[in-house]
Amino acid sequence: MDSDLLRSFVAFAECGSFNRAADRIGRTPSAFSMQMKRLEELVDNKLFERDGRNVLLTNDGITFVGYARRILSLQDEAMGKLRNQDAARPIRIGCPDDYAQKILPVVLRAIRSILPDVTFFISINPTILLQRMLDQGELDISLVSRSAMGEEGYFLRHEPGVWVTSPIHHQHEIDPLPLVLPAEDCKFHAWAIDAISKSGRPFNLFATTRQAASLLHLVRDGLGVAALAAASVTDEFQILDSRDGFPPLPAVGVAIMLAEDSHPLVSRKLAGVIQDYVSQNLDDTPADRQESLTMAGAN
Repeated sequence: MDSDLLRSFVAFAECGSFNRAADRIGRTPSAFSMQMKRLEELVDNKLFERDGRNVLLTNDGITFVGYARRILSLQDEAMGKLRNQDAARPIRIGCPDDYAQKILPVVLRAIRSILPDVTFFISINPTILLQRMLDQGELDISLVSRSAMGEEGYFLRHEPGVWVTSPIHHQHEIDPLPLVLPAEDCKFHAWAIDAISKSGRPFNLFATTRQAASLLHLVRDGLGVAALAAASVTDEFQILDSRDGFPPLPAVGVAIMLAEDSHPLVSRKLAGVIQDYVSQNLDDTPADRQESLTMAGAN
């Protein structure tokens, strides 16, 4: 029997809903539903029943969960013995520069929480290049940016876009507004120019770079206002919003993607561990804290 079907079934048993289980295994809800229908056809038994709006396991479904876990455990044990030698090599992990400071360390700790002896080779590149490296077998796993409503990979969190200035130099008060932006293949480049253009404020594009750290150095020195993911921003910077005359920026989705033929220790189970660990251990961004303070002040 297809182990993917069994893993999806066990994911439902652990999550309690089709939507949450689909998100855990990196599938759309409709694709997950088709998987479960296929599984019921294979076992020739009814595994699910509806109770109002909820989907529950039948008694046969509850029994089958135990068998599914045993089958998967035996399969994992067998594959583990075959792959022990290959498992000694480092896990090759990719990350966009925006997430290297805040999100990547949490992901690495998540992996080490269940694989304490593993080592890493880290590649920092734009999402478009990281996806190509995954496809070409040059990476095992990677953090990527996707649209807020995207369905690629295993979702981790939404990361708001923010405008950033220096609280010392106040370059956001200059007209025309000096902008320092990510390279054109980053979503925030187009979003920032579109938002400022629609606001009617004159601006100059001072510089572009692929490195979030370089953008922040320019902001720190008063050379421009940046638009980037909130995860890149530390407390030393000032985040601008509508009270400062800056339009809102869209959020991006942050996800984990796995290579099709990856490191033997990289699996959907590991992606699920990363999802759970990030949701429990990733602190708020400066943008989150500022929003909380704004809401508190309004109450």
